Amino acid sequence: MNTFSSGNSTLEHAERPDAGRKEAANKERIALFTICSNNYMSAARVLIESVHALHPEIDLFIGLADKKVEWEGLYDVPAKIIEAESIGIPEFHRFAFQYDIMEFNTAIKPFMFEHLLEKHGFDRVFYFDPDILVLKRLDSLIKYLQDGASLLLTPHLHVPAEGDDDPNDFTIMRAGVYNLGFLGVSRCGETLNIIRWWMRRLHRHCINAQALGIFVDQKYMDLVPGFAPHARIVHDHGMNLAYWNLGHVHLQQSGNSWRADDQPLVFFHFSGFDPRHPTTLTKHSKNFRNTQSVPLKSLLAHYAKLLFAAGYGQLPNAFYAYGRFESGTAIPFHVRRMFRETTPDWPGNPFETYEAYLHRAAPIGSCIRKNLVFTNFQHHLWSFFANQRMRLDPDNTEHLRDLTHWYVQKASREQGLDYRLIEPVALRLGNPARPNVTHLAMTNTNRPDVSVVGYLRTTSGVGMVARHTLNGLAHSALRVEGVDVAHGVVSDRSDRTSEKHLKDQVAGRVQIFANINADQLPFVLEKMKPVLQPGYRISMPAWELEEFPKEWLPAFDAVDEVWAQTKWIQRMLVSKIDKPVIHMPVALTLAPPQKLPRAHFGLPDDRFLFYFSFDFLSYIERKNPEGIVEAFRLMRRRNSGVKAALVIKTMNGHFAPEKQSAFIELVADDPDIILIDGVLNREDTLSLIACCDCVVSLHRCEGLGLVVAEAMALGIPVISTDYAATTDLVTPQTGFPVDYRLIDIQPGQYPMGEGQRWADPDLGHAAWLMGRVIKDTESARRKAHCARHFIEMHHGREAIVKRQLQRLTELTLTA
Repeated sequence: MNTFSSGNSTLEHAERPDAGRKEAANKERIALFTICSNNYMSAARVLIESVHALHPEIDLFIGLADKKVEWEGLYDVPAKIIEAESIGIPEFHRFAFQYDIMEFNTAIKPFMFEHLLEKHGFDRVFYFDPDILVLKRLDSLIKYLQDGASLLLTPHLHVPAEGDDDPNDFTIMRAGVYNLGFLGVSRCGETLNIIRWWMRRLHRHCINAQALGIFVDQKYMDLVPGFAPHARIVHDHGMNLAYWNLGHVHLQQSGNSWRADDQPLVFFHFSGFDPRHPTTLTKHSKNFRNTQSVPLKSLLAHYAKLLFAAGYGQLPNAFYAYGRFESGTAIPFHVRRMFRETTPDWPGNPFETYEAYLHRAAPIGSCIRKNLVFTNFQHHLWSFFANQRMRLDPDNTEHLRDLTHWYVQKASREQGLDYRLIEPVALRLGNPARPNVTHLAMTNTNRPDVSVVGYLRTTSGVGMVARHTLNGLAHSALRVEGVDVAHGVVSDRSDRTSEKHLKDQVAGRVQIFANINADQLPFVLEKMKPVLQPGYRISMPAWELEEFPKEWLPAFDAVDEVWAQTKWIQRMLVSKIDKPVIHMPVALTLAPPQKLPRAHFGLPDDRFLFYFSFDFLSYIERKNPEGIVEAFRLMRRRNSGVKAALVIKTMNGHFAPEKQSAFIELVADDPDIILIDGVLNREDTLSLIACCDCVVSLHRCEGLGLVVAEAMALGIPVISTDYAATTDLVTPQTGFPVDYRLIDIQPGQYPMGEGQRWADPDLGHAAWLMGRVIKDTESARRKAHCARHFIEMHHGREAIVKRQLQRLTELTLTA
């Protein structure tokens, strides 16, 4: 329920805003504020410092549409920082959830005005967008207010714009007559009535919907001259000059000052300007690109220099507090729109509770197949897209199947959805009612229950997964055997920890092909034909990229079911093959490693140690150790005096000698980076990890993320790219997810990578997290404790074997 005042201020009865102006001018209190999220603090700093240099007498504020973060010097500005959550916006979490970052920044504007006028008692208040530079004193604007204006507005255009180029008369009428990058107000009843009306509107309707006559906070101001007789329109060409009106004035420069026609340039609005491309005025228009006049070119260069000096580009985008659910899942446009349109009165905090609602069954949709459930979020997307709504009826089972397959296969790439919003639907889809269980009907009690086939003697990750699977099931009541695969293996094969279970025959009624990839599965099956008995065959494939290679899909014709080790793999396969695709995590229970001293591995005792390990056979481009090195060095530069080192364990470099040499050269002269190369036995590997203080994985893609999982199981804090399979494990509660952007895989970087994407982790964010783990040991300890508990509860041997037995029981009962 909204709780806004209708405007019963004691100032309501003041006929004009200049009442009482006979008081001495020096008693007048003036405030100026801007609004930004953390990522725009560099621009806000430039604005605030430009105003402070010209008007040291004005009180300055920054309305932070975000939460403060620990970043040295970020808020060291001559202004008071006010977090949006603290200014009394009703139903704040609902308010923040419904808007994207641009909408949210604009929506809090009237609330900041009221806060400064009413709570702080300022007589005049100015708002400036953070991407404005003030070049001259604002005396004329102050005088307009002192002379009786209630509000000051600057129009986008001072003359008609009748051409076809954008902006023109038509585009400006859609966006709003006045530019709300600037607004000045006097404290009076007329103003407060406008502000409170504006607050009521923006509490629910600060959206970019120009077709509906709404453009965030701005379009509403078209009505204000009709509501406020004392509102004044500022026609000065030197006020709020920007790309939308620059073409109508003659810009001149004299020394360090500029003029617009014959008027001083008081403030310039750099809307859409990127200082990395200073020859382009704005991203919003094709005008003024690479053809600027000398005065404009000089002004852009001057502003770009100020932005870089203020720290432009240094702060990670991940710092936006209202961009994700509590779980870490990114909140897309469609979810915010769904919230506004269908559940605006949601009880409680939607950042905590709304994600689960997305995955609940909608009131429509066929119920014939239990693995096809039309969720609330799918329903919203279907309603939003007319082409789906007109062609497909979710009450029709076949149509619902098509809608579900689109959602699982294409919605993420087409609509920018976090894969974590896709996975619950994929998990359900992968478990059809009636698998083919012909072989399980056999009752020959002389055969073992399960054969686990895999690279059981291979020391690399593919071998570890197979051994975890075999050893876990071997602790159950089932008769379980293992069969080692040597075909095509070039890695070290010295592991003998599963030797007691190994047999020469694949005799199990259920045959699990553990971590034998789909490209190798046909060859393994062919090679094993002489020892392969009939059975219910389960493939446990590994794959890292977001799309499974279609060339490999026919390999699954030879199996009855797929067990996906991660939700990442399950999602990519479930709609590609007509077989059950069950999410079945790998058991990750680890025997406590021997506590070896750091000196055993040649490691220093007086350093905080970060750790990463990788196999050159797994492709250095995907594992991205160079990114970890760069992030570590950046952390070191930002945290002078911190005693830290980076330990990188490698193996199989002789299979990629050029890449190994290049990597060694990258770190050779750095005394704080320690390389350990070669094959270690299992116990030594875990002991090495346990010697370190934090594991860092800035991978571009992962199908499992074994080093991350092992660190969590050992209670070691983890910093990990927030992408691909490791999102099953690392959340804001269990570790430190690193922000990223998606980039195209370049030719030759990875097999079957053509046309695919992977993550480019934000190294600045990773460096900040590395520094935070060192400084905030209590937070790191708490997350590591949660991670260890999470692994034991959801990936421990007991939990996983229980899931495996439950699935095998389902198959047996069906048979």
